[in-house]
Amino acid sequence: MKIGFKKKAKSAADQEPMLHVAGETHVGLIREVNEDSFCYIAYPEEPNSLAVVADGIGGHQSGDVASAICCEHFICAWKKSDAGNFSADFMAGHFMTKTITEANTLIYDENCRRQLPQPMGTTIVSAMFTPQSIVVAHSGDSRLYILRNGLLQRLTEDHSYVAELVRRKIITENEAAGHPFSHIISRSLGPASEVEPEVNIFPRLPADRFILCSDGLTTHLSEKRIEEILVTSKTPREALDMFMKDTLISGGEDNVTVICIFSTLGALN
Repeated sequence: MKIGFKKKAKSAADQEPMLHVAGETHVGLIREVNEDSFCYIAYPEEPNSLAVVADGIGGHQSGDVASAICCEHFICAWKKSDAGNFSADFMAGHFMTKTITEANTLIYDENCRRQLPQPMGTTIVSAMFTPQSIVVAHSGDSRLYILRNGLLQRLTEDHSYVAELVRRKIITENEAAGHPFSHIISRSLGPASEVEPEVNIFPRLPADRFILCSDGLTTHLSEKRIEEILVTSKTPREALDMFMKDTLISGGEDNVTVICIFSTLGALN
């Protein structure tokens, strides 16, 4: 699913960066069902925008339902709370935490109602873009990257068994890539009655570029390749097309979802 509205152009004197966005989800070349969902919200009259990627947990029943519930609830909560006009970062952080907690409850209640042998669930990476900041909330191994001054940086840490092994220096990053338990997620929405999303706030600069993505992208593309695509692409659509092409050429073993966001002080060339 997708919601997107381009913002009205502002003069350079305003010094408020515009966001240019492209998003897409693909079932891949192996899976029969796409369990990923995404949404993007940017009303022309509001200074804040929202992007969300949710990846239904692979191997569990109705992962597509869980990820859709998550995105749908973010859309409803955004409209009801007037989050597009929040002026303080703490308000944005509270909104993100509250909305993820509520989405978790909705999915958990649906699990109880359906009595599935394995509960459905979803990861989430979400970001609220204000004129000066980006408020990031995530749970699971979907990621958000920023490209600043030509250098890529990951703004999220995976909530997974293998990522914890790396943090404890039990295995290396290279060993993690092919680890047999790389699919085990330590935090997600739906399986348990409570969830604790990780929330962080980062400053924004006018020329920043961002991607939010499911692990269907990062399983196949190295961070070096992600950086190269973001550096060389002229538009979010061009970057998105290259991300999808490279992922499918590399095997497309999972669903893949990407939102590309380029920030500028004016129109893209």
